[in-house]
Amino acid sequence: MKKNLLLISILILFSLSPFLTSNNFLIRFLTDILIFSILASSWNIIGGYTGYASFGNVVFFGIGAYSTSILMSNTGLGFFVSMILGGIIAALFALLMGLPILRLKGHYFAIATLGVAEAIKALVQNLNITEGNSGIYLPPPEMSVDGIYTFFFYVTLIVLALLLFLTSIIFKNKFGYNLKAIRENEDSANSMGINTTIYKSAAFSLSGFFSGLAGGIYAFQQGFIKPEPVFNVLITIKMIVMSVFGGLGSLFGPLIGAFTIETISEFLSSYFLVAHTLFLGIVIILMILFAPKGMLDIFINIRKKGLSYFRKNIEEHRV
Repeated sequence: MKKNLLLISILILFSLSPFLTSNNFLIRFLTDILIFSILASSWNIIGGYTGYASFGNVVFFGIGAYSTSILMSNTGLGFFVSMILGGIIAALFALLMGLPILRLKGHYFAIATLGVAEAIKALVQNLNITEGNSGIYLPPPEMSVDGIYTFFFYVTLIVLALLLFLTSIIFKNKFGYNLKAIRENEDSANSMGINTTIYKSAAFSLSGFFSGLAGGIYAFQQGFIKPEPVFNVLITIKMIVMSVFGGLGSLFGPLIGAFTIETISEFLSSYFLVAHTLFLGIVIILMILFAPKGMLDIFINIRKKGLSYFRKNIEEHRV
């Protein structure tokens, strides 16, 4: 309870950032962190709580981005309506996608999701409505430059807060307990009368909805999108790394991972471009070896157990 209050307090202080600085680059960077926090937290619903490691969640991000762009450009709908509809379209696609492939398990499921993401990317590159590889321009926001940065910061923060609020409620009731039962032992969950297909599909749809919202925000923020940036599988990999790094299957773990990984990435790419990817890879390997439950678990247990915490992790996981 205390750690949750601390993290909520940090988020509240974080929300005051636009009032504490006039540096638009910093506000834009903080907005990018929030977007990845949404993506990592969305992936955590299906990967952390349900135990299905999806390598195709970027498809929901891309669908949300393109749906928002097409609706704003072709129908004249406003941003908020288009973004919400984009999230709904991504959720419906996740439902249709999930019904067949969520019957797969392990690496078969991971490969299937990756295949779907690549297939949708190829489709978007060849459709007239998406303008193929030429991309889509979105109508610019009608506000001052400083106002634009602040606007996207708070829209993204509100979506993240809504995601955290819903997740905290959902996973304290029957729905959340059933998902955790599926993660621990799906066969046992089936034998207890849990309709695992419905619960997994619902979790996948929820994950798709918020990833789609993040895609809509990203598209309007950029003002122009093409298939490659929004359907890049590396985005999914970052979601997974952030969730694992922060603490898989926890409410605030993906946020800690997003803040940490994005900050390290920005610093290294600015000053140590060549060593950037190498250093991040080393950090991730060390985390998997010494703290496989993520940064949040370190914060909780290091004070009680000291350095023996890392030794016990190595022994328990037989590294």
